[in-house]
Amino acid sequence: MDRLAPHRCERCERPLDPDGSCGNPVCTYDEDQRFFRWVWAISMRTGALQRAIDAYKVQGVKGWAWIFGRVLVGHLNAGGSTFSRYDLIVPSATYVGPGGRAFDHTGEVIARAIVEDDGRWPFCLGVVTKGQATTAFRGRTWQQRREIAETELRQALSVPDPAQVRGKRILVFDDVYTEGLTIREVARSLRLAGASEVSEIVLARQPYAGR
Repeated sequence: MDRLAPHRCERCERPLDPDGSCGNPVCTYDEDQRFFRWVWAISMRTGALQRAIDAYKVQGVKGWAWIFGRVLVGHLNAGGSTFSRYDLIVPSATYVGPGGRAFDHTGEVIARAIVEDDGRWPFCLGVVTKGQATTAFRGRTWQQRREIAETELRQALSVPDPAQVRGKRILVFDDVYTEGLTIREVARSLRLAGASEVSEIVLARQPYAGR
């Protein structure tokens, strides 16, 4: 798989500003502050895909987990060496319970991907967990979202078995990438547990400024 065209950020795929910089603040951090290396998006969060993700994640139409699992496996297969360098492919952490989600929407996609896969990809569940509900990002300013991420979310995340990730290159799956605050905290928890590298693959990237 080719790297991204010069007009997009090589980390988060956001269209670059006219001066060649990425307007996403997280991408301006050094990797030792950002904690993740790359983000790959299978598509954009628009149209039919947006409706499908909302039906699955918000309305609880769980059959979409099978479709998304197949899409993920197909994209990994098409990417070949881009993704084969990773030692583990894991779901982003989801809290299921009061104040959280009704089901583990990321974990169920990986569970379906395991069934659809021929054993080529190193999928693994339960590697990073979220132990409590946190304040939703929706409707908050960027500074408020960052504060929630660096306090509530950071405290809620854990890696139950650090030996499982020590020295490993890890690819985290999530449904949507918006600005990187969540993957930054997930990657931080994995890096502190000993992972050598963390990147992310998502079903969709949130469009910026209509692009």
